[in-house]
Amino acid sequence: MNNVFVIQRPETIHCVVMSYEWGKGLMTVKLSRQNSPDIQYIRFQGVEVFAGPMQWDGANFVLQPAASCLEVLQLAGRVSEFVTEKEIQERKLKLYTVDLPQMSVQIVCHVATK
Repeated sequence: MNNVFVIQRPETIHCVVMSYEWGKGLMTVKLSRQNSPDIQYIRFQGVEVFAGPMQWDGANFVLQPAASCLEVLQLAGRVSEFVTEKEIQERKLKLYTVDLPQMSVQIVCHVATK
């Protein structure tokens, strides 16, 4: 699902990882629009994987299918090769991505709220 957080003009948003408590699985991303005082936050809970820079431009967060989530978890060594897509769905794990020119931000977590 494109722009899962329904962010208006996501290409004009600068994102910064404000906090990442990997032991607790908590991450907060600050979203600020260029030339605007508006600031929003996305909180990720139960973070299993974060791959990406600490700041980037663009906030078109896309919710990926369970198969992609499983692949990222396996590549990161967070689940075994025997885990199935169904188990990922039952565990309520979700993969959010933001495509950047040089790479893709990847966040696997249980809950994400704006």
